Amino acid sequence: MATRTDDDVPDRRGRIGCVLIAGGVAVALMGFATAGWLAVTGRFPGDSMDIAWETPADGTVSKQGNGAWLAGDTLVRSRSDVVTGYDAGTGKRAWEYRPSGRSEICRAEADVDSSVLLVTRDDDTRPASSKQVLCATVAAIDLKNGREIWHAPIPADDGKIRFEPNPVAAGGGLAVIADQELRAVDVRTGASLWTAAVPKNCVPGKAAPASRHVAVLLACGNPDKPWHDGTPVGAKLHAAAFDPATGALLWTTPFGDREPVRPSTDTYVLSADPLVVSASTSSDAEHGAFYSFGKDGRPNPPIDYNGSYGTLDAKRPLGTATDGTRLYALAGYYMKGGTRHRAVAFDLATGRQVWKTGLDDSSGVGLNLQNGKVTVIVKTSPTSTMANEELHVLDAATGKERDVRSFHDSVAPSKIFEYKGLLIGASLSDYVPPPPPFTTYERS
Repeated sequence: MATRTDDDVPDRRGRIGCVLIAGGVAVALMGFATAGWLAVTGRFPGDSMDIAWETPADGTVSKQGNGAWLAGDTLVRSRSDVVTGYDAGTGKRAWEYRPSGRSEICRAEADVDSSVLLVTRDDDTRPASSKQVLCATVAAIDLKNGREIWHAPIPADDGKIRFEPNPVAAGGGLAVIADQELRAVDVRTGASLWTAAVPKNCVPGKAAPASRHVAVLLACGNPDKPWHDGTPVGAKLHAAAFDPATGALLWTTPFGDREPVRPSTDTYVLSADPLVVSASTSSDAEHGAFYSFGKDGRPNPPIDYNGSYGTLDAKRPLGTATDGTRLYALAGYYMKGGTRHRAVAFDLATGRQVWKTGLDDSSGVGLNLQNGKVTVIVKTSPTSTMANEELHVLDAATGKERDVRSFHDSVAPSKIFEYKGLLIGASLSDYVPPPPPFTTYERS
């Protein structure tokens, strides 16, 4: 082995000095590049959300039948003319379902656990001039391959504004059709299971089947007063639950304590089990609450739209989520300089706030709950023409922030899904031209 002499030291030091100078220049150039990148984009490399893939745009606006779901490894998008399944990992089209003849899809409901999509559609044998058989068929589509597995007639949509315009619901392995009574069939076979009568002087609205019960919203009123558009004038909103095996009535409870709640098209079911419902208490839909019910139908304290936490984003399901024990929501509140948003968690059993986390933004875009995480998208500058959306990941138990990232592209999803580390935004908007049905982002 060669012995190092003192003569080697100057040469070695010189080489080290050259390396250090070159390294310093490289670091400086990287610093300038990073600074330039930050100046242009406002982001550091490694803290962003980039598009991994997106499905092709639909090309035409669909005014009805819109919906999006993640069922296993398949993303599903429904429109008035077609239902399409995509591979959730790649975005490649897996299957397509088109109603036969001149039929159009009116509405769609999914039982994701049973891998079945229910669509209400026109009778495929109707003549072009017919107006009597619109939306009069329910069809079940297998979400694994897009095939229609059964169909059956349902009460026709007469075009009136009703308490619940869609009489079909899916969940817990059941398809429930609500007209003047409730009919339940097996969601995968269409086999009839039971028929149940609703309480006297009530008409059913939204049904929400689950494995433990079939929850139903009822409009109940005085039979001596005239009825209007399918509901009694002055009707009050009730919640009811039926046995999923027999159809027997388990319990029924009115909404509201001192102030009755009126049936409204703004009412939506956030969860079937436990039953969690968003309902307005005024005609302008600005005032209302989230109502939830225990296993025996006992009402929990309502969570008001407005409180010390601000104003809950209660007009659209994308701003709220529940895990069965808590309600998670976006809330707007005013500060000097404008409106800001925060994420808030409430205990359903008590109605009390559990935690709140400020997001320091101008407007909330959407919220998703999955795997113990609350994922929120916010827009930091609604007036900017550049992308100014941020992703905030919060711990569902504590509200503590786990991650914050910025988007390179504008984001305006109607629904949010998470799949194997990817964030998937579904667009159900009627923008012209329509955006891609699904856009998938990866952390970079």
